Formats: sequence, structure tokens, C-alpha cells
Amino acid sequence: MAPVGIHQPPLSVTDILPLFLSADGEQQSLAPDRAFQSGLLETMRAQAGSIPLLPLHLERLARSARLQSAQRRLIEESITAIAVRTQSWPWGARVRLRYGVLATGDDGHPQWDISAFPLSPSSSWDHGAVLALCKTHLSESDTRSPFADSSADSCGGSVPPEVRGCKLLVRGTYGQAAREWRSPDSRPEDAPQLEPLLCDPRGFVIEGCHSNLLVLRDGRWLTPNLGWYGVRGVMLHWLAGQVEIGEDDIRPPDLHKATELAVCNSVRGVVPARLLTEQPSRGGPQTIPPDTAPVVPGAAVSALQYRISEKLW
Repeated sequence: MAPVGIHQPPLSVTDILPLFLSADGEQQSLAPDRAFQSGLLETMRAQAGSIPLLPLHLERLARSARLQSAQRRLIEESITAIAVRTQSWPWGARVRLRYGVLATGDDGHPQWDISAFPLSPSSSWDHGAVLALCKTHLSESDTRSPFADSSADSCGGSVPPEVRGCKLLVRGTYGQAAREWRSPDSRPEDAPQLEPLLCDPRGFVIEGCHSNLLVLRDGRWLTPNLGWYGVRGVMLHWLAGQVEIGEDDIRPPDLHKATELAVCNSVRGVVPARLLTEQPSRGGPQTIPPDTAPVVPGAAVSALQYRISEKLW
């Protein structure tokens, strides 16, 4: 403890060690994601010692993983305890909850663990997002729970909505899409985040690799139709309870007609975006052009950001 009357400097990111926890207690480290053969992922933001969107994350996890009430309660208590321990972290924390089956496990029973990493005082997300369309297409299985009953789609191909729109731990399609684009070796500090956009097999835009898409058209917010493809994000869910957000089929040309564009997720909130007009080349990864000016939020995006700052963090 610092002596009375002597100012103690705030923690820096390099002073903070990540936290790791599993059902067996606190850990020094956790197995990498690739150690899981299947599973679900919830990525959350902790701020001032709590996770404002935790109820929505747990609701999605419980539905997707078919958690029993006792197991859900234990996971909730563990996440809450981790969040409390990040209270002194000056810029909050990114908290990851994994629930899945290890590839080397001999019993096939799902396991869960939690990690918390400090957020940095600045990020490329703070300067907006550049949206780059990808040739990689989503499939229905990319967001379908691995814990769904094997008979869920046995009747006429019908899949219950509770097993769709999940965020999976194994995200090969998203990795493939991200590899279509790369950032220049040298970028200004205020350059925006590169966010690849994925379409479904019909060519409709669905989502970003790390976010849901928001399109302002004719004074109304729209998000792509997520009935069969894409993750039903928790931040998108929360926003839809605050303002009217319609779902519609959106093609790439529609993005050029938008009054404002944005992406959202549970860690970064709402981020203003602009569309990159270039298309990925067939010969390998394409480097984004030098148009690296920050994306300035419009009035509608600013209103969403203000609502988040007022009610969440």
C-alpha cells in the first residue's frame, strides 16, 4: 500500500497479468483453442468489476449448450468472481468463456474455462472499421451448436432456432475469410480496424469476422437476416431492445447506398465503419489500400455509442 499522501500511479497494461480459471480452480494457463474438437465461445467485456451483458451471454450459452441449472449457476458465479478481480484494471477486460470437448479427452464430456485479459487504452477499433468483402461463404454449420440433438433436423430439414446463431469455438471459416486480407506492414496509429465481411451461399451479406453488421437506410437501422447463417450477437440483441433494428436480406451493392454503416460486438460496442470497394484477388491475400483515415461516426452511430456509454460502460 502506498504511504498516505503519496500518489500511486495507475496500473499499465504491462503490469497486469491475465487470469485463468477452470472447474478445477485457478490455473497458470489454459489449453489453446485448437485443443478443442468442438465447443462454444462467449466473449465479454468486464468494466469496473462487472460484466453488464452477462445475463444475455449466459442465456445464449445455456440455450446453445443445454446447460443444467446447477452448472449454469456455477459458471455464473465463477465469471462474476473473475470480473470482480478486474475492477482495478483501468480500461476493463476481455473475458472469454469456453465450453467444449477437448480433442484428446477420453470421456467426451464438455469442459469449461474462463480467461480475462486487460484491454489496452487504445485500439484500432477506436478509429472505426474498414469492411472488406470476402469470397469465403458461411455455411449453416458454422453457427450451429455442436451440442444440438442429432435428431434436431430429422423432420424435413427443420432446425430449431435455439441451436442456430451460436458462436462456436472452432471458427475455421472465419479464419479462412480473415486470411483473404492483410493489413500493410506499416500503418498509422490512428488507422481503423480491418474487418472482413462474410456472405452466405446466396451472396447476401451476413456478418463480420468479429462483429454483427448495422446498416442505416432511409432513417432506419437494419441488420442482415440471421435466420440460418451468422452469429446472433449479444450486443446486437441488447441494441435491439434499445432501438428499432429490422432484419432484411442485404446484398453487397446495398452497402453502398447506406447512409451510415457500423459493426457491433460485446467488447467494442458500436464501431463506425466504411466499405472497402476493392475485392480480394484470386492469387492469395490482398493488402488493404493506403486509405487509412479514421472513420468518423455519423449522428445515428454516435447516438448508439452514447446509449452504450450511458447504460453499459
